[in-house]
Amino acid sequence: MKRISLFASAILVAGSLSFLSSCNNAPKSQEAEVVDSVAVVPEETQATQELMIDTSASAVTWIGTKPAGQHNGTLGIASDSKLMVENGTLTGGTITINMTELTVLDIEATEDNAKLVGHLQSPDFFAVETYPTSTFTITNVEAVDASTIEVVEGEHSTENPTHKITGNLKMMDVEKSISFYANVTMPSEGEVKASAKFNIDRTEFNVSHMAEGTAKVKDKFINNTVNVGFDITAKAGM
Repeated sequence: MKRISLFASAILVAGSLSFLSSCNNAPKSQEAEVVDSVAVVPEETQATQELMIDTSASAVTWIGTKPAGQHNGTLGIASDSKLMVENGTLTGGTITINMTELTVLDIEATEDNAKLVGHLQSPDFFAVETYPTSTFTITNVEAVDASTIEVVEGEHSTENPTHKITGNLKMMDVEKSISFYANVTMPSEGEVKASAKFNIDRTEFNVSHMAEGTAKVKDKFINNTVNVGFDITAKAGM
């Protein structure tokens, strides 16, 4: 009887692990490092050049998942967003994200699309009426050698990372420092292109509605991991 009990327990554990593995269908990507926010100390010099972000050529994307599938969309970028360069190197910048311009791209039915947008903008998630914007302020940019870092390959990860970007992300009433790998280039004088894709734990910013381990129905939870993407173009004289 004891052997049967142990065998049954083993099956139960294996089944549970299999279920958890199948539920964790978040996009495969590098995990952003999240720590307490740091003080921003302006270090602009006469050589510092301010490049305004071209909102028509830039995007912030998101992917959220759950056991039953996933949704994806975009967030707006405010026109006052900018990057700072010095001697041809990205040194800083601030991106203001318009949460009021949140979109869902994978639902065609107008009514269903509007329903999800409304839910994501509600106090359950981003409380957009109270917090219409989020901000990302770059505090450090470090060049990296892609051959020396461990990179998660895939369509939801940064391609050919050249830099590690660190900055303070303020979302609702929470501000934390996050770090992620990005591909940064200067295709011409006075122009910067930066792109990145990474995973981040939404509960770090108190976005905990239907989080893993809290949902009453275990297969109805929403994964804590959200994939975020930046595709930024900034130019002088805009």
